[in-house]
Amino acid sequence: MKTKFYLRKGSEKSTIQFEFRHGKNSRFRASTNFVINSDKDWDGNRQKMKLPSSTFNAKLINSKLSEFENQLNDLLYKENEKDLEIDTLKIMFAKVFNIFEKPISKFQSNPFSENQKDLDTNKDFIKYYEWFLEFYSKNNSPFSKKILTKGTLNTLKSSLNVVKKFLIYKKIKNLNFDDINRGFYNEFIDYLTNEKKYTKNYIGTVIQKLKTVMGYAYDEDKHTNLEFKKNYFSKVTEVINHPYLNQDELLRIENLVLNDEELNIARDIFLIGCNTGLRIGDLLNFLKKPEIITQDETQFIRIKQSKTSNFVVIPINSVIKRILDKREGNLPKYIHQNTINEHLKSICKRADIKENYKFIRTEGGTQVERLEPKYKFICTHTARRSFCTNAYYSGIPPHDIMAISGHKTEKIFFNYIKVEKEVNALRISKYAFLQ
Repeated sequence: MKTKFYLRKGSEKSTIQFEFRHGKNSRFRASTNFVINSDKDWDGNRQKMKLPSSTFNAKLINSKLSEFENQLNDLLYKENEKDLEIDTLKIMFAKVFNIFEKPISKFQSNPFSENQKDLDTNKDFIKYYEWFLEFYSKNNSPFSKKILTKGTLNTLKSSLNVVKKFLIYKKIKNLNFDDINRGFYNEFIDYLTNEKKYTKNYIGTVIQKLKTVMGYAYDEDKHTNLEFKKNYFSKVTEVINHPYLNQDELLRIENLVLNDEELNIARDIFLIGCNTGLRIGDLLNFLKKPEIITQDETQFIRIKQSKTSNFVVIPINSVIKRILDKREGNLPKYIHQNTINEHLKSICKRADIKENYKFIRTEGGTQVERLEPKYKFICTHTARRSFCTNAYYSGIPPHDIMAISGHKTEKIFFNYIKVEKEVNALRISKYAFLQ
């Protein structure tokens, strides 16, 4: 058996091909559709791109070639080499190199050729950003080793639209990589703050996404501008005092008599979120195809988190058991997140969660305070915040909570949860050392 990647040379360009041979009658050959600028960029012995390279996406090309090699080795390990069918290999090849537009046998699609030659010489940041969104919505990121999630893509698209509106406002026709410097940053921040009146955290999100795309482009040798890595080019942020619901408030919500079934479903989904800490997207996906496992007579929810791709196993507590019992062992059916948010404020109002709550955040560079009944600030994300905070108050160690919530550091975790200083002081006063 022989496998190899090699160059197929043309009059103006070369493409990377793959060949598989096993005996006289078993043979498969196909193009990866990767186009390279110069034959000098290719290492024939290693069957990889040389680095650094003049070819756009050289590192990503190597990542894809390695990904296919690893999957092929796994396939050969699991299957008997003699029984390996070419069709199985074709399907795997098509999946790795994202070739789906035409029948597998023809391998004619060209997912990596979106004006690649133009991209290599073009310094237009917006064109690269648009290409970035299209490409990484279908291909694995060289950093995360997976396709960008829907939520990440939506945030990236929103940030791109903000940049485009800024360019229109400033009457700038083209934005090149080298234009993104201190002057650009200061004017952009001023526009987002004083013209658009955005919140500080949203401004930080836009800056972060801009830095992300600049970073990808730099890693691909698209530019040499390192201004985006300097300290001044920072993601502004502030800790917002979003509310959480304590155990008593959640019990009042649970005990509400709701005759409308949609309200009942929205309430139950929210309560499941408050007792699992799942992101709302993960929770709703779980409801579409739930997986409940049992171990030592204890039931657990098992789910793969979309943001981290990690599997988590969460115990089903008494609240979720009561929801299952009243639904004859079934979970509530899926409804859209927007529908849940539409009903939550009404549900919380009926549960008498009406005490005034002071909500503070920076908008348009000015600190704005809103003093309104607490139920007006409740949304689906309150469930996740409530889980983390209540779990912490109950004495569960932070690292155990973080294993479910997905927070990467304790600093971020403690900024996220809503621990009142007085309540926390009372809690830690119970330790013998402080008595």
